[in-house]
Amino acid sequence: MYVITFANPKGGSGKTTSALLLAEQILHAQAKVAILDCDPNQNIVQWGALRTEQGRSLPFHIEPAPSEDVILEKIETLANDIDYLVIDLEGTASQIVTYAISQSDLVLIPFEPTPMEARQAARAVQLVRNAGRMLKRHIAHALLFTRVNAAFQTNDEKDVRKETTDSDIAILDTTIVRRSAFTRIFREGMLLSELLQAAQKDAEGRTKSQQERLLKPFETATENARNYAQEVVKALQSDEKAA
Repeated sequence: MYVITFANPKGGSGKTTSALLLAEQILHAQAKVAILDCDPNQNIVQWGALRTEQGRSLPFHIEPAPSEDVILEKIETLANDIDYLVIDLEGTASQIVTYAISQSDLVLIPFEPTPMEARQAARAVQLVRNAGRMLKRHIAHALLFTRVNAAFQTNDEKDVRKETTDSDIAILDTTIVRRSAFTRIFREGMLLSELLQAAQKDAEGRTKSQQERLLKPFETATENARNYAQEVVKALQSDEKAA
């Protein structure tokens, strides 16, 4: 089982959105996936509850945050049934965060590329590296830009990317773009693929320009999520070969 953890001591950095998008894409690749929701806000647990209320099935197992006393046991138990475990961590540097990182094959650190957000992301990088020192092993980790502008690269993003490159910190090439579709999956309790299917149904019988207007936001969002997930899986496999 691969364990992929999303960590950042700052709340609102895009951890939950990135985690759910990754879980869905892994699911579409015919792999078994589960999410361990360790965020006190329990947004992914609530997303699953909303689906249940609406009569939709849960596409993958969602486990609410266990206590720090049992998280290691919970991860070990889940390993018997799934191929990928996605962990959405709370926005603090707590003991449960350290435990989760210690079990991870890859830690992703999502953040919006601004100087202030970059400083918080650097704290997460240090936390991962400290955990690796305690365990005397390398814990693979990479930065993930979230909520970036779809139309152009801002000066802040350019500056942060250059500083990151100069600091020799791994960073995913794919960014999570700011898109309304990524907000709707939580508001409506749906998968990204379900939103696209609904748009396709709504586009039936319309003109070509109307169809494009309806479908493009969901098609581009889906392509973004797919490219991001493919890069994550590739990073996992590359690190496994290097080990």
